[in-house]
Amino acid sequence: MKSIEELDALDVDGFVAVLSPLFEGAPRFLRRLAAARPFETEDELFAAARVTAREMPEEERIELLDAHPRIGADPATVSDFSHREQGFDGPPDEDQAWVGEELKALNEAYESLFGFRFAVFVAGRPRAEIIPILEQALHAERDEELRRGLDDVVLIAAERMDRLRGPRPLREELREAIALEVSRFMVGEIDRHGLVRATHRLMEEGVESPALLALSLVNENEVDDIQGANARLMDEIGLAGWDASQAGQLLALHAAASILGEVSQPIDGARRISAVSGNTQFNDLATRWAAEAENRDALNAEIRRAAAELFGPPDQEPAG
Repeated sequence: MKSIEELDALDVDGFVAVLSPLFEGAPRFLRRLAAARPFETEDELFAAARVTAREMPEEERIELLDAHPRIGADPATVSDFSHREQGFDGPPDEDQAWVGEELKALNEAYESLFGFRFAVFVAGRPRAEIIPILEQALHAERDEELRRGLDDVVLIAAERMDRLRGPRPLREELREAIALEVSRFMVGEIDRHGLVRATHRLMEEGVESPALLALSLVNENEVDDIQGANARLMDEIGLAGWDASQAGQLLALHAAASILGEVSQPIDGARRISAVSGNTQFNDLATRWAAEAENRDALNAEIRRAAAELFGPPDQEPAG
């Protein structure tokens, strides 16, 4: 899929050809959308698509809806996108014949009532789950249903573009969060189950990553080679070949930052740095702190200075 900049640079015919599969054709709509360029982001493109779809003449709005295949159409007649979206790539639904007949009857009733095709953002739902949605749609106002269908057509196109582009690059803070959790596992701070729990938490926080999802399922799928799953995840975030030494360095830097930010007590940070990286300076400081109770204020200050030296100046990138 071309970038937004490349889409903006295309002539009208080229723009229509590239986006046609996302909208199942509808050339008049796509020519109007081409005229709305330039777009700075994909969000702007699809926001413009929504406005264009709603504001163009009704004949063209119906043309855009009717470009999409019916839910439950013969699999041989639908596009590759629709084939996947309607679940034809997976195992057949139970009672598939009944579901198909019911959808056919409801589609005919809908088109007879409204004069345009029923379009809905399936979002991976089995076709049987569309039946109650279609039944409810038959009780809607025509203008309301026309607007909803057009909005769903745009949602379908946006989801298709996402699929073509593949996973979006993760933000730096999310890459760091993944690297920290895998590093904790690599140095023995957490076990396999702790790592899997961490993957679930990251996904709940909105991290989208195929390799993270695969790692989260290693227990359910009875995967023995968790190291391979870890390696694929680190490769996905740009840290291929990450080893235990680098993991310890990253965790030591994170602990040093916690000391400097007063997130953790100096002695706690020193002990962690010593444990994850084997740093002899912090090991010595932790040993002295335990033995010299009367000198702990001075040792805390020394630990902070050592953390600042380890972490480096604010504008310096950590090594590795």
